[in-house]
Amino acid sequence: SIQVAPRARHRSGSRGPPSGPTSQPMAPVRRPVACVRLCLSAPYCAFWIAAASLAEHGASSAPRGPAPSAVRPADVPRSCQAAISEFVVPGTAIQRDAGEDMHTSFQPLSKVLGSMRHDEAVLCAEAVLRHEKQEPLRAALFIERAAHHRDCLKELETKSEAQTRCAQKLYKIAIHSLMVAGLKAEASAMLERAKALNSNATLPMQRIAWPSMEQLPTVWISGLESQKVWDCGQWPFARKLEEAAPIILEEIKRAAGRFETAYPYLTRGGTWQDMFLFRGVDWDQKLCEMLPTACRLLLPELPTKPGVPFTTVYNEEVVIFRSEPGAFVGDHCGSSNAVVNIHLTLGGAKGTVLRVAGEEFPLQDGKAFCFQDSYFHSVEHGGDSEADRVSLVVRVMHPALSLETYGPSNGTDVVPSFAAYDRCSALQAEVDRLRSAYRQLSASQPLIAQGAGSIASAEAGIANCSSTQGGVEAGSCRSAPSA
Repeated sequence: SIQVAPRARHRSGSRGPPSGPTSQPMAPVRRPVACVRLCLSAPYCAFWIAAASLAEHGASSAPRGPAPSAVRPADVPRSCQAAISEFVVPGTAIQRDAGEDMHTSFQPLSKVLGSMRHDEAVLCAEAVLRHEKQEPLRAALFIERAAHHRDCLKELETKSEAQTRCAQKLYKIAIHSLMVAGLKAEASAMLERAKALNSNATLPMQRIAWPSMEQLPTVWISGLESQKVWDCGQWPFARKLEEAAPIILEEIKRAAGRFETAYPYLTRGGTWQDMFLFRGVDWDQKLCEMLPTACRLLLPELPTKPGVPFTTVYNEEVVIFRSEPGAFVGDHCGSSNAVVNIHLTLGGAKGTVLRVAGEEFPLQDGKAFCFQDSYFHSVEHGGDSEADRVSLVVRVMHPALSLETYGPSNGTDVVPSFAAYDRCSALQAEVDRLRSAYRQLSASQPLIAQGAGSIASAEAGIANCSSTQGGVEAGSCRSAPSA
C-alpha cells in the first residue's frame, strides 16, 4: 500500500510542496467515504461534474484540476432563482418517454434567460446543477435553454472551432448529465439539436461538429483524425518510461505525501488521488527533485510540438494517479480532440479496467496504453484487487496537430490570433526553458545525453526558422547562442 501523509494546502488552495518535513511514519489512507463524501452527497455530485466543465476550458479558466467553488445563492440573479423554482425544483420525476414533450415545455424559458446578461445566463446554468441529481432531465433542458442565449450562440460565429464556445460547452455539460443519469435516448436527441444549431451558417466550422455520442469534447477540431486507441510507439519516450517503471514507482512512494484528492466531481466511489508533475508550461521543481527519473526522461520531451500553439491551456500534462481497490471514476471526456493520453500503470494494475467508448481494456503493470482523450472513458479499480494502483499519465498533443490542421481557425484559447503568433519566438522560448530546467536539474542530478541533444536540436530549428501563417510572414530567427 502506498503510504500517504496528510498534506498542508496553501491558503490560496493551489498545489505546492508540503509545509514541512515530518518525522512521523506515514500511515496508509483508507478513507473512501471522506474522500468522496462531497461527490456522493445530494445535491452536490452533479454540480461538481458539470460546473467543473463550465470552468474547465475557457481561455482564462481553471482547467482540469480542483473543481470550482459552488455558486453562492447570493450571486444568482433573482430572475434566475425564480426560473429554477418554476422549471426545475417543483417537478416530479419525469418518465423517460416524456423527454420531447418536456423539451417543448421548456421553450418559454428562453425568454427569461434571454432577458439576462450573458454572464448571468451562464451563472444560472451553473446554479441549476445543484438540482441535477434529483431532476437530471429538467436540469439538462434548462442548460440547453441557456445555450440558446443570443450571445452564447453568437460565439459559434465570432470564435473559431479551436476555441471554447459557449453553446458547445453548455451542450456538452447538458448531454453529459443525461448520459450519467442513464437517459441515453434524451441525450441522443439533444445531440441532434446541438448539431442543428446555426444550420444556415456559411462555414461548417460555425456549427457544432461532434461526430457521435462517443466524443463530446469542449473543443472539436474537424481536421484531426479520430482514433480510440493509439500506438504508443509514436512517442518513443513511452518505452523508456516503461523500462524505468520500477524506479519511478519507488520514487513516487517516497513522494506520496504530495498526493491530493483527484477530481471529486468524477469519483463515484473509493479513493482516487493525484499529483501533477507538469501542467501547461510549468514543471513542479520540488516534485522533480523527488522524482528525478521521470523528470529526466520527460523534461526534454514536453511540449511535444514546440512551435505549434496549444489548443487549451492544459493541452499537455504529466500527472500521477493513485487509487485504492474499489475506486470507480465515472465516464468523462477531455477538453478537446487534440489530446492523446499515454497511460502507464506503474503498479497495482491487477483487477483494473479502463473503458474507452464502452470498450474494456485491462491495464497491465509496466505497460503503457494510449487513447484519445476526447472519447468518453472511465476507470474501475476492482474491489477484490490486492494493491493500490499507481499510474503515470502523460497527456500530449495529437500527433497530427499543426498550424495547417487547425484549418480555417484563426486562433485557440491559448493563442487568440494566429496572425500575431511568432513561431520563432515560441521555439526560442522553448530553448530557454530547456536550458533553465537542465541547469536546475544539474545541481542535483547528472544531465542525460538526450537532454543536451534536445537543446541542440531546438537551436538548429531556430537557426533555420521562418514561417508563414495565413499569408503573413511571421519572421525569421537568428541563430541562438550555444548552450
